[in-house]
Amino acid sequence: MRPLPNSSAVLLAAALTATVTIGGCRAAALAYGSDVAAAKVNADAFAAAIEARFTNVTRNPKFSAARMRIARYAFAPSKLGNDSSLWTGMRTTRAGADRDLEVQAGLTGGKYVFTARPAVPLPVKTGDSRHLIELEQLGESDWAWRTRVDHAIGPMPPSRADDITRALFLSSERPATAVRADYRAMLPRTTAALGRLLTIDSIATVPQRDGSTLVTLQITVSGDRLKRSFPAFAKYISKYVEPASYRYRLSDRSGSDWFDAEARDQLLTVRFRSNDGQLQPIVGVARRMPDTLQIHVDALAKISFFTVGVTNMQGAFVHTKNARERGWAMHFTKDPEWHLPLITERLLRSPLRRPFEGKGLLFTLGFRTGQEGQTLLTREFDVTVRESAIMRFLGNLGFTAMSDYAGRVEEEEGRFIAESMAAFRADVASLTAK
Repeated sequence: MRPLPNSSAVLLAAALTATVTIGGCRAAALAYGSDVAAAKVNADAFAAAIEARFTNVTRNPKFSAARMRIARYAFAPSKLGNDSSLWTGMRTTRAGADRDLEVQAGLTGGKYVFTARPAVPLPVKTGDSRHLIELEQLGESDWAWRTRVDHAIGPMPPSRADDITRALFLSSERPATAVRADYRAMLPRTTAALGRLLTIDSIATVPQRDGSTLVTLQITVSGDRLKRSFPAFAKYISKYVEPASYRYRLSDRSGSDWFDAEARDQLLTVRFRSNDGQLQPIVGVARRMPDTLQIHVDALAKISFFTVGVTNMQGAFVHTKNARERGWAMHFTKDPEWHLPLITERLLRSPLRRPFEGKGLLFTLGFRTGQEGQTLLTREFDVTVRESAIMRFLGNLGFTAMSDYAGRVEEEEGRFIAESMAAFRADVASLTAK
């Protein structure tokens, strides 16, 4: 199940651009390891794993067909439940049957090959990954989706994620002119590669009386510069990403905001306040950030003739931190305000509340200790849907965007990401050599 129409390239590139902007210094690169040699190995392996994942992607026939059918009927799972050709495993339970689709993926002969097969082990080679999609019928109309991806990214210990984050925030506590000059000088190839999609319009770093720094970044997202080398991807960006608006805001129980990222009219604005590499409330008295915050999400996108999405979606944002894992979990149990076309007014809307009932909607992203010296970049997504007319309507809209994406757009997106990661690897090699 792929979030649509959010292109993964845009999200990744935006994150990387922010990283380049606030972390374009040698100290940030060295945070990948305990010394220069370890930092170089870990950073290169991490970038190489991402580069591999988007290099000449191919899928075996079973997974290729299953992927599109699951995208088509994600919100109408009864169409999928009895189709044994989709699944690598089926087993009977009290409620009916559990289905799962296991996929092994890795770089072979210059192609990143996805192969659906049962009993896929955890990956032990940098760049390899395991994908698991599970479907369980909970009742007559209720279906639970569970997805998990484990991607081997090399030997970097999970705890290094905290060190890298701190180094990135710390490097932003400088004059804006120094930040801009630094990332241009230290990561020129990455800046040029990502600059085909994103432009850093402004950087503002304002020292506060307590020694902290208030940081505001503004980044323009545009497909115009992609047209020559990535025409299909550029068209997709213009159609789906540029008109969309998103806001992700983290706050504590008192209502103080700690991080704010908003995209509107092609402009991504990121705001935060940092002191010695630690986030502080954007406004108010400095204090230690709690491990659990509230995340607030607004997301509106134009698909076909309709603008659809949610506002005021709230959930818990938890920083997971133990000996074997570093990560972030987002858990939504309160239904948001839905924005849907007028033609849905007569449809029963109670199924829209179902994903947020019971266990709610869960998304996690993190680093975990794997096998044979590998660290795994993992993501999990759990959601329950209630099949209904309004959910089928939303599913049809999502599949419209998926159909536009599959094929040439996806190939060009992958090439863009792979080239950007190759550029980052070259910059890291030069940076750690200094």
